[in-house]
Amino acid sequence: MKLFRWARWDQMLGWRVVLAALIGAITGSIITAGVFLYTSTKARQENTARELLSEVVALVSLQEGWLLQGEGSRTAKLSDHPGLPEAQSRSGLWLLPVEIRAILEEAQWNAPSDPSYGFIQGRRVWIIRNEILPDAPLSYSGVTKEDFPALISSAGRQELCAWIERVQIAYNGGTLTDRGLAPLRPYLVPLAQEDRVKALRILLSQDARNFLTEIRARWDSKLFAD
Repeated sequence: MKLFRWARWDQMLGWRVVLAALIGAITGSIITAGVFLYTSTKARQENTARELLSEVVALVSLQEGWLLQGEGSRTAKLSDHPGLPEAQSRSGLWLLPVEIRAILEEAQWNAPSDPSYGFIQGRRVWIIRNEILPDAPLSYSGVTKEDFPALISSAGRQELCAWIERVQIAYNGGTLTDRGLAPLRPYLVPLAQEDRVKALRILLSQDARNFLTEIRARWDSKLFAD
């Protein structure tokens, strides 16, 4: 009888060992899966931030803009001077091809009722800053000392809006964190101002416009942190 009891005790002890091992294995798997999920999420968030920053650096380097140049360029209206040449002339106004970053400068965008400027080298072009209004406040606080009336191509507008959409999708979806958003501030603040949103509105989704409103609330018109 005693031998039977010892055998039964050994059997129960064996089951307890097996059960403990099974629970340990399950717990270990859960911990491993949790660590993997955390590290993969962090890696995805960091990759997203790097990709969006690389995209916008390349985007603002695209030569899809023009600035009005020549004598009286800062007091002239682009809408009054259609068909200007890109080459500098000894007298008169002309258009200087520039990178997109140059047309994102601080002076307000103020397109006329018909913003189309026609075509330049086969590309449709739009007026985004028809004139420099000397008494108007700057769109945001930056470092540029002198601004000019400006044009942007259709491709330039579409690229800007597509990047904004990618940023808001990533941020609203959780793959772009507040930390990842911070390096994008110098590029988002100029695009989030109301005059810019008004000019790009037709190409932006409601989610994108709401996101830019949040950017204004977060950083106002300050390009850099204090």
